[in-house]
Amino acid sequence: MSSDPLWKRLRNFNWEGAGISAKEAKKVQKLLQDLAGKKEARAMRASQNLWSLVKANAVVMPIIRPFLQEIRKISDVAVRSEIDELLELE
Repeated sequence: MSSDPLWKRLRNFNWEGAGISAKEAKKVQKLLQDLAGKKEARAMRASQNLWSLVKANAVVMPIIRPFLQEIRKISDVAVRSEIDELLELE
């Protein structure tokens, strides 16, 4: 991944080219940013919402997997556990 901040890479990613609608892409971007944030409650909520999204639309997981792996590296233990559960989906 580039040295750009996560929010910028999420914004610049070609979501529609990856098969995700513009509306869903905005939602995914927001959830990934919340997951990467320092507020644990918000990150946990984002994890739950991402889980629901991935279960409803399987095409999302291969696209967000690299972002999840990156976010996992900077997350606290509780959030890492949630990310591990997300990464096990598929």
